[in-house]
Amino acid sequence: MPEDMNLSRSLELLALPRDVGIDPESGEMITAAIGRFGPYLKLQGKFTSIPAEDDVYTIGINRAVAVIAEKKKKGFGPEALKNLGEHPDGGGAVEVMKGRYGPYVKFGKVNATLPKDVTPETVTMEQALELIAAKAKAPKKKKPAKKKAAAKKKPAAKKKTAAKKKPAAKKTAS
Repeated sequence: MPEDMNLSRSLELLALPRDVGIDPESGEMITAAIGRFGPYLKLQGKFTSIPAEDDVYTIGINRAVAVIAEKKKKGFGPEALKNLGEHPDGGGAVEVMKGRYGPYVKFGKVNATLPKDVTPETVTMEQALELIAAKAKAPKKKKPAKKKAAAKKKPAAKKKTAAKKKPAAKKTAS
């Protein structure tokens, strides 16, 4: 609120983002700031929301490390339900993941949804490889063509008005 703004509050806002301290595990700086979705802590490019009971201006290093550790326990992304092992052709692990729209198999950048009759616990490496191969072969959906901007209309052409004929000059006989 504009009426709540004063010099000390303005100086606090200008001090953001602020360095909270060095993370004991990674040795990198933990930063506190206010963003689009509220106050947060940043460590190694990962963002963690600051709980409502803590203040972005006063949170200390001990509390910041505890909040980040809590977030790490929960995980930063989708939860892996099962690791099926390394892909036979190499290139990384094949995992069964818990996603927003249900379980899926992940290998590299390929995500293949599990059929409804297959449970995440019973997926085998062979089934996962089949799903991944089918997904990789599937044609990608084409994006619709961009619509062209409508051409600007030209102003209507002026109608030519019939010019009044000048009376012909009279010929004089000589």
